[in-house]
Amino acid sequence: MPLTSEVAQRMISGSQDKARELGIAVSTAIVDADGRLFAFGRMDGAHWISIDVSQAKAFTGSLLRRDGPELQQLPPATLSALSNVQRRGLMPTNSVTIVREGDRLIAGIGCSGGTDEQDGECAHAARDRFTG
Repeated sequence: MPLTSEVAQRMISGSQDKARELGIAVSTAIVDADGRLFAFGRMDGAHWISIDVSQAKAFTGSLLRRDGPELQQLPPATLSALSNVQRRGLMPTNSVTIVREGDRLIAGIGCSGGTDEQDGECAHAARDRFTG
């Protein structure tokens, strides 16, 4: 299934529904397979820094084509070098989430506004809405 505006908005809704359940406010970024911002949603009350953090998380997943736990295995020097080359901050946290169909990367998802664990729950809720 391709990433469409309708699908991306459904993913953001899933993230926000989970955030409400957790009692937090998040920003959610969906990027395409090339790391370009595709859709974004910020809940009322989400801290301003969550805008940049959510986008950095989504970009990191897309650039490196890995979920958060896999990102934790990369050497910090490699992450720093890639951040410098891209001239953009990377956020290799456990909550970084990607969407794949087989070997094909579809999207990166980044959520920010709670703890890393809560952000991950919101990102996974977004991923779950990708397929319906």
